[in-house]
Amino acid sequence: MKKLQVSLPHHFDFDQCLFFLDRGYDECLYQLTDRSVHRAIDFKGELIPFSMNELKGELIIEVADAVTRPAQEYVRSFIIEWFDLERDLNPFYTLLSERPSLKHLAKQYSGLRLIGIPNLFEALCWSVIGQQINLTFAYKLKRRLVEAYGESTNYNGHTLYHSPTPEALVNLDEEFLKAQQFSRGKIQYLKNVAAAFLEQGLSKSVLSEITDFESRQRVLTKIKGIGIWSANYALMKTLHQPEAIPFGDTGLTQSLFNLKVIADRKDEASIVQFFKTVKGWESYTVFYLWRSLAG
Repeated sequence: MKKLQVSLPHHFDFDQCLFFLDRGYDECLYQLTDRSVHRAIDFKGELIPFSMNELKGELIIEVADAVTRPAQEYVRSFIIEWFDLERDLNPFYTLLSERPSLKHLAKQYSGLRLIGIPNLFEALCWSVIGQQINLTFAYKLKRRLVEAYGESTNYNGHTLYHSPTPEALVNLDEEFLKAQQFSRGKIQYLKNVAAAFLEQGLSKSVLSEITDFESRQRVLTKIKGIGIWSANYALMKTLHQPEAIPFGDTGLTQSLFNLKVIADRKDEASIVQFFKTVKGWESYTVFYLWRSLAG
């Protein structure tokens, strides 16, 4: 085995991040044992499995001896992006500390990073799967899709899956997915997302080259089945777009109500006004508000 290291920034707590990764749902794209994370990612058409844990201020990553240097560097960069390790959280914690209703979040969840979904196609598919259903059922559907259309590899006793590619989903078997409890709408929307990547040239790099948030949002919402919530969710999780607020999200609304930021869950104007007070850190604020729902 080869061991790689990633130095950790100030304001990073591995256990806080593990809590988010292990919230009791049936996650299929990584596995956790004790304080280790096991995952497989795609590098130039090849699945690269790795294990990761934390030791003395560093993330220690293990890969197979046969993994090439470029693939090793890709794994390191993926993890840095996945855990948003290059961001200085000091301004965010200062912002929270200045707001009586939010200041406890900085202390209670200190070191929690906005754990992303570096793969744009995966993020959009997940946003489609999760539309209008509870998370428990959404994770079940996700597993059924991944196990049917994704690739897998065995590593250190773990079967590790990778999310399906656009090529795998553009011609998916509709009758099979209906039998797996996918609605007709979700099936079509997944195919639409796949077609956007294969036929319209959508990619993470193309989206990244667009300079303003609204234009990025418009590119995604042109895909039938991707509304504002789904577009903003993907922009938050894949590009760490600060302004990407998933307005209308029930968990977000509930957390704001719980913290007495809003007095009425239907008061959309107050929600919009609140996010103006955390400009530049909207998506991080959303992530911490979601975290507060778990106690």
